[in-house]
Amino acid sequence: MVSKNNQPPLPGAEAVAGMSDDELRQLVKDISAQGLSRNLIADEAGYVPSALSSWMTGKYKAKDQSAFVGALKASLERLLEKRFSSGNTTGKKFPRQETSVTLAVFEAARICQFRGLMGLFTGRGGLGKTTAAEMYAAKTSNVVYVWTSKFMTKRQLMIKIGEQCGVSDATSFGILEKVCEALKSRKSLVIIDESENLSLDVLDTVRQINDVSGAGLLFIGQEPFYELLAKSRRTHEYLVDRFKASARAKGIGLADVRLLAGTVLPNIEGVEKVLLTACNGSARFLESLVFKLDDLVREGVELDEKLVLQTADAVRIF
Repeated sequence: MVSKNNQPPLPGAEAVAGMSDDELRQLVKDISAQGLSRNLIADEAGYVPSALSSWMTGKYKAKDQSAFVGALKASLERLLEKRFSSGNTTGKKFPRQETSVTLAVFEAARICQFRGLMGLFTGRGGLGKTTAAEMYAAKTSNVVYVWTSKFMTKRQLMIKIGEQCGVSDATSFGILEKVCEALKSRKSLVIIDESENLSLDVLDTVRQINDVSGAGLLFIGQEPFYELLAKSRRTHEYLVDRFKASARAKGIGLADVRLLAGTVLPNIEGVEKVLLTACNGSARFLESLVFKLDDLVREGVELDEKLVLQTADAVRIF
């Protein structure tokens, strides 16, 4: 069975754990075909893209490949849950567009990069912050982009940053020194995504990149990260006061709805406002809603406000 755009439907995240190596390779191909880069899949697993490429062709040379396969499964599970949830079961995604959230992230990134500042960009999930950060890193020179998880240690984060800078060392401090040397004397930026997972101890280590190299640091996360910093100012003033730039996103607007939904639906005139109301400013929910509406329109159902509201109720999980 294939979807209407001739792409195979993606499985639920719960199916990944029981997959064979060949099934995992096919899943990587299917996800890549639907717009998610293999570089991001490898990065999510904590490996360099060349490791994934070697494994895909059966040339990965590590004696014990179980660690790699375990990390890859965890990566695919997270990506399926994160990017293809809320009823968007076929994994269809909007083409990348410069929404108001994207432009706000770009502006924050430029300020941090070219002024050598530490900054934060926060907002609830589903607004497109991660997509914007990935877009900025893809189109701008001297940008390091990494994500965090609540299970990540300080050393693991430093290893990821080091890999992006092309350096490694036996110790976290050694990696820090080499990263700073690699970033020094150029307008560089390190973007740390999902920063709400960072402890103050890890944050204190990463900020040394800014102190030593002068590279900009942009921490992107959800509201708990902002709240953590605000609450910690009295006890960690030396750390919190290093943040010189701050921006917060509330949600996408009507112009963003027209831009995003218009890439899929042939005519949204008259339903833009109800689409915005239904998604409550969430680009992720709008994506799921619009592709479901597209299926219905292709079947001959008339697109009107009533259909939008009914479909939103059907798509909404919580």
